[in-house]
Amino acid sequence: MKSEHEPEGNLNSASLSGRIEELERHVARLQKTNQALMDRVEHRINVEGGAFAVFQAASNLEKTVAERTSELQRLNELLEHELGLRRKFESALIRAKQEAEEATASRTQFVAAASHDLRQPLNAAVLYLESIDWSRLEANDAESLHGVALAMQTLDSLLSALLDISRLDSGGLYPQPTHFRLHALFEPLAREYSSIAEAKGLALDVTPSEMLVQTDLMLLETVLRNLLSNAIKYTASGTVSMTALSEEDRIRIEIKDTGRGILPEHLDKIFNEFWRAPGSSQNDKASIGLGLSIVRRICLLLGTDVNVQSEPGRGSIFTLDISRGDAKQQTEVVHTDHAPAGVGFDGCLVVLVDDNTQVLRSMVRLLEDWDCQVVAASGVEEVLTRIIDQDLEPQLLLADYHLADGANGIDAINSINAELTKAAPAIMVSSDNSEPLRAQLRRLEIPLLTKPVDPARLRALMKHMIGE
Repeated sequence: MKSEHEPEGNLNSASLSGRIEELERHVARLQKTNQALMDRVEHRINVEGGAFAVFQAASNLEKTVAERTSELQRLNELLEHELGLRRKFESALIRAKQEAEEATASRTQFVAAASHDLRQPLNAAVLYLESIDWSRLEANDAESLHGVALAMQTLDSLLSALLDISRLDSGGLYPQPTHFRLHALFEPLAREYSSIAEAKGLALDVTPSEMLVQTDLMLLETVLRNLLSNAIKYTASGTVSMTALSEEDRIRIEIKDTGRGILPEHLDKIFNEFWRAPGSSQNDKASIGLGLSIVRRICLLLGTDVNVQSEPGRGSIFTLDISRGDAKQQTEVVHTDHAPAGVGFDGCLVVLVDDNTQVLRSMVRLLEDWDCQVVAASGVEEVLTRIIDQDLEPQLLLADYHLADGANGIDAINSINAELTKAAPAIMVSSDNSEPLRAQLRRLEIPLLTKPVDPARLRALMKHMIGE
């Protein structure tokens, strides 16, 4: 029996051993497969974990973008609202600017018209005063008339200042730079203001100068007149001086006085309109505080620096820096300053055209006192009739610019000269001192005297024009 079972036991053992090996191989395969599966699971976990993180980041980014977009929309709405307000504000500013410009233009036209109308009777009064024989007056009458003359001068000064301010505000002044020597201004100003200074017991020292400058002669003259007048006005004793100094590429003009001086806290106010130093109102009633304001505005227009140094109780120094001139472009300046009072014209025939009756009569009287023959009328047709009927050859024409019925002095001069064998020189007399008229007269080489006419200047210019 045993022998029968042993082979069977041996077979089973061999089979079991093989089975075990087979199972071990299967386990190994399972372990390998399991490891591969584990690797894949870990890989999937890693992959799916990264995608989730990206998903979360994307979700957070989308949320942030949505928040920023909402905030941006809110800011855009706020900006659009502010832009709307700004557009409305700018539109209001433009309207206000237009209204201000229209108001300024209207004011300028009004001041110009008022100045013209006021200067007509003022001019007549000045001419009548000039024609008076003062030697035949009693002392009291002469003193009264002298007061009237001073009042006329003051009124003219105030009108001129107001008109200058108006024209500066409206941009009605245009610089016309020329090259000229300073003696063209210094000499006549020295003669004119010496008598004014002497009347106050002051010495006026104007140093002669041949220096060449480049600027607008008439505007610079206005500046110097205001500075000299101001210096004399506020100087009780001592000296007022005007000097030109060479400063590298510029010429410096100094107007110095020994007057009351200016307090440091007032130096930045003196160029303001209508500002006057405290304590000056009682003694200087003729001033309304426009002189230095005009100086500053004209200097800005000319591109000229104006500065002041002052020490209270010891005086002030005003300085102007002006560009040097070029000798090759020098302009000769005709002097129209004061001529000797007794100079006559030996029967010179003068034609006078002015539509203001008062001015016409006073001018005729003045010219006749200067030994002139005068043909005077309010219109050019009447003058032409007399010239043609009497076969006259005038030696000089005097015409107002603004005549009746829209006529003007230039046309009147041309019409008269067209009937003469030889054209007569002409002088325009007008209260219109605008730059367009000045430029037109310069082209025609017709000098302009502004009303009220300074008789001494008229006399000197007449002498020059008729060639004596």
